[in-house]
Amino acid sequence: MFDNINFQIIPNTMDALSLRQNVISQNIANYETPGYKRKYVDFENELQKALSEDSALTLKVNRDQHINNTLSLGKIQPNIQIDNSKSLRDDGNNVDPDMELVRMTQNTLKYNTLSRLTTYAIQRYETAIRGGK
Repeated sequence: MFDNINFQIIPNTMDALSLRQNVISQNIANYETPGYKRKYVDFENELQKALSEDSALTLKVNRDQHINNTLSLGKIQPNIQIDNSKSLRDDGNNVDPDMELVRMTQNTLKYNTLSRLTTYAIQRYETAIRGGK
């Protein structure tokens, strides 16, 4: 599980957060575009679903030819969704630039945290390889 978290889940999550940052930037850039609907990235729901399925009973296999029902966390992909909620503006645009900036800040903090966790994990492996020196 340690390797799954550090070298599969965290990088996939960082990729999704990077995509989210781009989508938020597009939302802010299109704030003045009539009829534009904000977009968002849905990743956490898919990840949570996969993690809960991963903790379910899975078959143990020792050959590639065996049936394997284990979940590959690497296959989880972020989805870009369109927010079709009503707009308070007459032009139909539903982007709130203040909320987008808040989302961008939250996203940046998440990304930075995961980046640090990855750095610490790599440092622990390096320490173990060197024998604690």
